[in-house]
Amino acid sequence: MRLIIAGLLVVGGGLAALALVWAFYSTQGPAPSSTTPIVSDQAQMPSSAQTSTASSKEDSEGTASSDAKEGQQDAEDSTATSSAAPAAPAGSDAEPDRAAAVLQIEVVRIGPDGSAVFAGRGSAEANVQIFEQDRTLAETSVSPSGDWVAIAEEPLSPGKHLIIVELRTADGQLIRADRAIVVDLAASGEDKPLVALVPMTDQAEAELIQAPEELAVAQKSDPAADTSSSAAEQLTPEVAALLVEPALLQLLTLSWASDDVLQIKGTSAGGVSVRGALNDAPFTARMSDQTGNWTAQIDTSGFGVRAARLTSQLIGEDAEVLATRQIEFDFAQLDIGRDGSDMVVIEKGDMLWRIAYRTYGDGIRYLDIVRRNQARISDPDLIYPAQIFALPQSDEKDNQEAQ
Repeated sequence: MRLIIAGLLVVGGGLAALALVWAFYSTQGPAPSSTTPIVSDQAQMPSSAQTSTASSKEDSEGTASSDAKEGQQDAEDSTATSSAAPAAPAGSDAEPDRAAAVLQIEVVRIGPDGSAVFAGRGSAEANVQIFEQDRTLAETSVSPSGDWVAIAEEPLSPGKHLIIVELRTADGQLIRADRAIVVDLAASGEDKPLVALVPMTDQAEAELIQAPEELAVAQKSDPAADTSSSAAEQLTPEVAALLVEPALLQLLTLSWASDDVLQIKGTSAGGVSVRGALNDAPFTARMSDQTGNWTAQIDTSGFGVRAARLTSQLIGEDAEVLATRQIEFDFAQLDIGRDGSDMVVIEKGDMLWRIAYRTYGDGIRYLDIVRRNQARISDPDLIYPAQIFALPQSDEKDNQEAQ
């Protein structure tokens, strides 16, 4: 009798164990492989996140540790740590959000002979194009790890260059780097070129990459001064003008308020007032205490001379002159603004991207300035002091984009 009872207990225990095993596996998905992240049974990690994680160099280095963590985290935690946007829930008709494209310029090397190498980071397997106006300098693809390197097919010619970098992803997203590359290459073929990253949007900052030895005075006297702002401040005024705006007093635009009344707009930092003169006609500007912006109007009726000299001065609290700006130009050139356009007078060291940046907050709009002044600009890299250009209005850009 005891043997029968023991046999029944063994058989019953075995059946119970089999039932538990069956119940466990019937509620689980297929057993994960060694390369599939382990997650809780409440949610599975989206396949798009796995792909994005694998394509990121930094994420791939931590795959082993992240796999272990994902086995202990819920769905929100696992997707929050992914570099890609989460896929739509199972059974949903919504399409997954596209991950934002990434483009960074990290290395620019320009040789005295014009040879050029560019490198940076970007969205994996996207295409990178480096160009100047309508000329492509180099093209490359972003590696699966997110790095890209490009070498210019032909050396840059002597002179000033404004180089743009764009990225196009496999799904058609097109983004432009928020900084452009400015190069000033001497004709000697021996001098180290000036190279800088310049802002094309309000969020970006200027950065000096390299400069001729005779101009980098600060680096000789203070090797520790390696920040872009320090380097820019200690360059000659002509070179620093490529990177930074004059801090105290700026003349921004001219425009016709009426047939004979010329309006001047500018900005200042510090000081209590701005005064000046157009030849012998004096003016006192209206200045905002909050912003430092100032405006003035001059009656030009009877102004019969062609040579014009516009002088402006920033005055301090003790009536001392804090800063002076002076430009000379042909007065007849101001007729280009008779249609109501704002005008800008080119000063020494000016570049079109700087004018576009300080006017529109978007450096790439220098192309709009070129289109608006085609009869006056034969080469955007060759503009001269005392030239006057009309500035397109914002609605002109919108109309061009609509077309």
